Amino acid sequence: MTKPSYFQSRYLAHKYWGRRPWYVVRGLIEENTCEGDVVLDSFCGSGTTVIEALATRRRAVGVDLNPMAVFITRVTATPADPAALTDAFERLRAVAQAPIDRLYERDPEGIVPEHWYPDVVLPHSSFGAARKGVTVAHLFSRRNLAATAFLWHAINTLECDPVSRDLLRYTFTAALAQFTKMIRTKKEGTGWYVNAYRIPRSHRENNVWHSYENKLRAVLRMKRESNELLGHVEITQAPPTTPGATCCLRCGSATDLSFLPDNSIDYVFIDPPWAIKYFDLSVLWCAWMGFPLNFDEEIFPHEANFREDMARALKELARVLRPGRRATVNFATRHTDQINDLREAIEHSGLEWTGTQTLQQDQLSFVQRQTDLALKANYLLTLEKWRAPAGAAALPVTADCVAAMIGALLARRGPLSYDEIFQHLYPEIARRPLECDIRRVLERNFRLVEERRPYVEPRWAAD
Repeated sequence: MTKPSYFQSRYLAHKYWGRRPWYVVRGLIEENTCEGDVVLDSFCGSGTTVIEALATRRRAVGVDLNPMAVFITRVTATPADPAALTDAFERLRAVAQAPIDRLYERDPEGIVPEHWYPDVVLPHSSFGAARKGVTVAHLFSRRNLAATAFLWHAINTLECDPVSRDLLRYTFTAALAQFTKMIRTKKEGTGWYVNAYRIPRSHRENNVWHSYENKLRAVLRMKRESNELLGHVEITQAPPTTPGATCCLRCGSATDLSFLPDNSIDYVFIDPPWAIKYFDLSVLWCAWMGFPLNFDEEIFPHEANFREDMARALKELARVLRPGRRATVNFATRHTDQINDLREAIEHSGLEWTGTQTLQQDQLSFVQRQTDLALKANYLLTLEKWRAPAGAAALPVTADCVAAMIGALLARRGPLSYDEIFQHLYPEIARRPLECDIRRVLERNFRLVEERRPYVEPRWAAD
């Protein structure tokens, strides 16, 4: 049987990070629910769970603290008339293309933006700006800042229906990175440095209108596909138990699902952040859209309150999930503290951990390709809403225990990479307190076999 294509128009039109394969999410939904059931994703991101639930004739609830994520999901799911969008675009062309094109005939030194643009300071972190004090405006050349501000003003003052305007705004944010100085020349590669606001030494200046027009073609393909796939979708902020409502989208925290009644959800799929600070990477979009970002409430593994936040989020899932129903949690980190934090959060949630399986990805993310310590596979944890009778506390996993497990594995399989070793170990150690760092156990007890081939992770062998 041919595997479904990873690339679908509904997920290609707008960049977002950390999307899981749509066909895996759809398969889990179909396995755990029936038509008409209610599916929840309280870390919904750009909406893969919501869209696939609707595509399989389930009702969907999507929640995310990032307003940009909710916007992308809503625009993707909302039915729209491609002819109306095309008409709105042509009227936008009539007022915007010629003035923007004329900017590229002028000396850029004399160009000053005539319309509003955001001057928000970008976050200073490994996920954001390379140096402090860099603003959104600094990412643009003088000419492209003026062109982008003109285009944004034209979109927001154009007379058109609300759905078409949202699609024009969606096209704008989807193309926005192409307007900036983050785009490398062919000498340094193609595209932009994802996961960072980085201006390369050699960059090119794209024509803003041409980039926008190219992106609109992708948005039209997305909308034709989603219209055919989803049919009529009624989106509300009320729970989808409302007559006629098929989808509920809300901007809010996974730790507060008070708008949902107890025992009202049939299945949950969540993919919390494990390595990506989505708020940092959404600042460029949100600055232009005027969306606020509540950084203090973002759940992220490297923050001090991660364990408490995850425990609160999982307790809310346990409250709204129907008895006997399942939740799937996508897990993707090797850090000992985070492994233990998640295990303890699950133990105190009211959900029983009943299974773990590996999710192999056809397409590795930028972080997975470039970082040796990044997992090359994720793990799907199955939780169910009932508790087994309380028993003895699980015995901890010590360094000696891990060394013995790795030694036995290497004796059977021969030299393996860190990622391959972790994939074998995690299902065995996931539900027990981990008292050691796996990489340090490797360094102290095993021999590193250097690989001379580029982009190949080194392997470990027994002495």
